[in-house]
Amino acid sequence: MSEVMVLPAVAALLISLAATALAMAGGVLDFPNERSSHDRPTPRAGGLGVVAGLGAGALIAAFQGFPASGVAPLLAAALAFAGLGLADDLLGLGSLAKFAMIAVLSVLVAQAVGPVDRIALTLETGVALPAALALAGSALFVFVVVNATNFMDGSNGMLAAVMIPAGAALGVAGLVAGAGAATLAGLVLAAAMAGFIPFNAPRAQVFAGDAGSLAAGAVYAAGALAMAGQGFSGSLWLAPLFVLAFIGDVLLTLLKRAAGGRFSLSAHREHAYQMLLRAGWSHPQVAVLYGVATIGFAAGGLVAAQGPDGAVPAAFGVSVLVWIGIYAWIHQVARRRGVDQ
Repeated sequence: MSEVMVLPAVAALLISLAATALAMAGGVLDFPNERSSHDRPTPRAGGLGVVAGLGAGALIAAFQGFPASGVAPLLAAALAFAGLGLADDLLGLGSLAKFAMIAVLSVLVAQAVGPVDRIALTLETGVALPAALALAGSALFVFVVVNATNFMDGSNGMLAAVMIPAGAALGVAGLVAGAGAATLAGLVLAAAMAGFIPFNAPRAQVFAGDAGSLAAGAVYAAGALAMAGQGFSGSLWLAPLFVLAFIGDVLLTLLKRAAGGRFSLSAHREHAYQMLLRAGWSHPQVAVLYGVATIGFAAGGLVAAQGPDGAVPAAFGVSVLVWIGIYAWIHQVARRRGVDQ
């Protein structure tokens, strides 16, 4: 299986690299506003390069004989969410309409990949879930990951810094679990993001836009569902663990804003990474922090997956506590620089 993945990953890297370079020449410009982390108009069509890389990798895998049942849902997820993102980039969809469309697509992706209908407790035992609950839970996972990826794509290099190690970890976990779709999704995603990052960091020449961030989140979520559906002990915990830096920032910020009476679906500048930028950190420094955290969480999860039953949930719990500590530390750093929220 690992040898079969080499050509799709190489294709994803090269096509993403070439297509992103072309995307820089045109497309919609992202003009700075009061919530922006950039200070000059920048093309935001780079996500089309990422999607081209994802598509190329998936098609090469199909030509190599990879089962269509594994390729089709990943390709459909990438194209559907990229289409929604492109519509938002071009037309500026409202928040409610965008969330509603993401919710519908999340259900469709969960159904196409296959809902996680069993929570494995050990290699031999597990808890079966009713079909409706399995679909709802799987769709919710897709919805959360896609939105978190979209929300967190607001700093140069951030999207790639997290999705490259997260995708690579998903690919490795898929190999261990025998989940081909997870391996394909993870490695092709990591490769496509690697082709994009030279144009997005350290100084952004192009942004991924909603087309790129939504597609990246959807492919990761679809691959993670495929892995979790294999039912090995701990697989359900690895899926969110690899993207904990994104999910953790978003959920903790939602709780913070709700507690402060500021809960809203509209864009804001209160994510932890935005507070660091407002406190004077550079874009590369912020991306490195989130990337290193992701590498640490992913490595811990992969090591735990080789251990006894219960090791992965324990690693997940420890990682959550670590992230809460990082989140609190970021707020302390920001407050010392006069950034309160």
